[in-house]
Amino acid sequence: MKQDFIIYGGKKYNFYIIKKDIKNINIKVNRNKEIIISAPKKVKDEYIKELVIKKINWIKKQINFYESLTPINESLTFESGETIYLLGRQYRIKLLPQKSNNIYIKDRYLYIEVKEKYITNKKYIEKVYNTWLKQYANNTIKELVEVYQNKLKKYGIPMPDIELKKMKAKWGSCIPANKKVIFNTHIIKTPIYCIEYVVLHELSHFKYMNHSKEFYNFITIFMPDWKERKKVLDEKYCQ
Repeated sequence: MKQDFIIYGGKKYNFYIIKKDIKNINIKVNRNKEIIISAPKKVKDEYIKELVIKKINWIKKQINFYESLTPINESLTFESGETIYLLGRQYRIKLLPQKSNNIYIKDRYLYIEVKEKYITNKKYIEKVYNTWLKQYANNTIKELVEVYQNKLKKYGIPMPDIELKKMKAKWGSCIPANKKVIFNTHIIKTPIYCIEYVVLHELSHFKYMNHSKEFYNFITIFMPDWKERKKVLDEKYCQ
């Protein structure tokens, strides 16, 4: 892999070139807003730079798209005024010293109260926050699972065990053999209607352990607008 750049409109655009045994040049922009170019081994770098300039408007459009995504895996420093997302809504953190730990939502703020002696201990605050977030997510998702399992139980779909953990590439995973469904903890950052789609999607795998036409037809019975909900997840939220 080789790194190069162009200057266009007074702005520098770095890109990576990968030479392969292929016939055509392929340009892509990944979620990290990196420009990756795959090209045949014989293609000269100057030609690639010219092509990047020709495609610059498309490249800018892709970069703008990824910049518009809502990052749900926030890198928090736990300072008052920081932004977090819960159920698709934006909240500001208010960090307060108190006699005991407590976290609650009021208006558009997430109040994080911690013992006064730990008010500057970021690792401690993060642990308190993550414990609360997992419980908040678990309560919300469990309620939705109960609602949808009640609708699906006549099709032989059981009430599963629920596990939450942070995952990089999936919103959820179903393990029919263990009667278990795993949800990405970060899904609690997305709107409730998106979470409902993931819940229904994973529960439906107890009946169809694939992504066949029958699987999606089954989902459509209970959620006719599932495609719109999935589109929001795919196009607005990044992990």
